[in-house]
Amino acid sequence: MTERRRPVHLAVALGVSAGVYAVSLAAVTGLQAGTDAAVATERAPAVDALAKLKSGNDRLAAKIDAAGAAYGAAADSYREAARGLDGLDGRLAALAKSVAGIEGAAVSLPARVPLPSVTRARTVTVPTVHATTGASGK
Repeated sequence: MTERRRPVHLAVALGVSAGVYAVSLAAVTGLQAGTDAAVATERAPAVDALAKLKSGNDRLAAKIDAAGAAYGAAADSYREAARGLDGLDGRLAALAKSVAGIEGAAVSLPARVPLPSVTRARTVTVPTVHATTGASGK
């Protein structure tokens, strides 16, 4: 039997092309890594600014939430005060009615009321007493 020759030149060509491909991929990867590092360095100030902006936004949102809670508490307090004022309004109306009744009664009273005249009683003199007691031991 005749021995077949294996095509070595195809294996060598395949190996060389795979090696060239691997070297080109390594070169592209190296270039890309350098470019990525440069871009990251260029964008670092923007990333820091965005982080500060986010932090400020979070603080502002917390303040807005706190203000909303305080506003809600104040609104609840005002509602409670308004309920108390409703009851006060009814009591003031009853008081106004009572005052109107008193004013009506006061109008019907005469402007002057004659008072009885006061006479002075006679002056009473106390008699002089000359008496001694034995209390002093004499």
